[in-house]
Amino acid sequence: MFSTFFILCIGLLAVTRPSESQKRGGPRVVTQPGHFEADAGTSITLPCDIRNVGRRSVFWFKGDAPDGRELLMQMKSVKGTFTVPRQYEESIASGKLGTDGSNLIINNLDASDQDTYTCSIAWARQAVTHTLTVLGAAPLEPAPQLYLTTVPSDGKLSVGEGLPASLSCVASGSIPATVTWYKEGNPGVITVGNVFNLFETSREDTGRYLCLADNGVSEPVSFYFDLGVEYVEVQATTTEVVASGEDMMAQLSCYASGFPVPQIAWYSASGPVAEDDRHHTFSQDDTHFLQITQMTSADLGEYQCYGYNEKSRGHATISVSAAPGPVTVLGVTPSPSGNNRYTVSWEVNSLAPVNFYYVALKEGNSDSTSSSSVAGSSVPYDGRTLYRASTEFDMTPGETYEIMIKAVAEEYQPGPDQREPYVFYVPYGQSSSYGYTETRPRPQYTDTRDRTESTTLEQPTDDEDAWKWWKVAMTVMSNLPRVARVMQ
Repeated sequence: MFSTFFILCIGLLAVTRPSESQKRGGPRVVTQPGHFEADAGTSITLPCDIRNVGRRSVFWFKGDAPDGRELLMQMKSVKGTFTVPRQYEESIASGKLGTDGSNLIINNLDASDQDTYTCSIAWARQAVTHTLTVLGAAPLEPAPQLYLTTVPSDGKLSVGEGLPASLSCVASGSIPATVTWYKEGNPGVITVGNVFNLFETSREDTGRYLCLADNGVSEPVSFYFDLGVEYVEVQATTTEVVASGEDMMAQLSCYASGFPVPQIAWYSASGPVAEDDRHHTFSQDDTHFLQITQMTSADLGEYQCYGYNEKSRGHATISVSAAPGPVTVLGVTPSPSGNNRYTVSWEVNSLAPVNFYYVALKEGNSDSTSSSSVAGSSVPYDGRTLYRASTEFDMTPGETYEIMIKAVAEEYQPGPDQREPYVFYVPYGQSSSYGYTETRPRPQYTDTRDRTESTTLEQPTDDEDAWKWWKVAMTVMSNLPRVARVMQ
């Protein structure tokens, strides 16, 4: 194609006004323009007599205007040969076109040969133009036209992922045509027919599609479709969030992607979550958050991170449960039943009802630990989040006891450990209602404080022995769900 264009440029230079050097003896066309007539089916020779052609090539063009001329052939005088564009190779091979020197011969004339012909010399700006009329030729019938009817007419279609899509490209004309479909970026034919159907679209189907209609006679016609498959994909960062009764706060997060970029809304069992003083939403890149502060039991349950755009939807479900906070031991008091029995009472904050408590009691410096499970309550003590409970233990006078309690909420969500054991010294003598009077110092301590002023003593936090027994208890407590199931 490039060589044909280059040859055409050279030939066009030849039809402009001669240069001064050419006037002084360069190549010159001596044939005068003429009008030629010939009968259909006969032959005619169009003359082009050239003086001093030298090594230059001679060109023949068909057409009546420089910008509309079509190159027929290039005659190479140096080699004594000629070349023709690809579209005229068959005409040369069949004898339709020929040459006599620099003259052009046209055989078996028909209506398509009736036109204007120009002979020019490369770089010499010399040319002569003839007109040819073919007598008795049947008028040329225009080539049959092809027309396309497309749906959608603007070529743009957008559907949600998983839904069907249909593109229609119907060819009409006097000669039936075949419609072939292609996808931009993919080699080969994807289907043949007037309609291209996708019964269940996926995001990979997004792209540009071409329908091409061809009947082998007319100029092929084509049309482009732009198909967009909208989708939303939402994934929860974690499917379960445990809110602590200690800080009364939970943060939910999800990842959302899609085309076009989806909008995000949060839903609870009661409906859309509106942003207020306790509910705050924010986003970082494609990750979206819902932060709930100052929680109440009504905030527990399932939440949905809901992503949507115009044609597609997606969601992820996150379950919000609650774990109790750390237990606070309120005190140890004598049981009304006497006989060295004492009541241990405690309280804990929890968003969810307390299922049970795990209570561990260690006596003195012994490595053995006694434990028990105490049933919880579904009704908070203060009507909101505070729960209280108690249990009884037999305690030996003159001994020191360390008490650790862990609360377990519904769905077997355990709370944290106590920050440190609660230490209680059992006196030998009993005072009036709730107090005991210690009559001798505790042998395991060197503290010289008056033991008669206190009913409970705090173990120093740097005393590692006070925690050894709790490590043993932790082995049991790690199986809390199993223990709870056995209790039921």
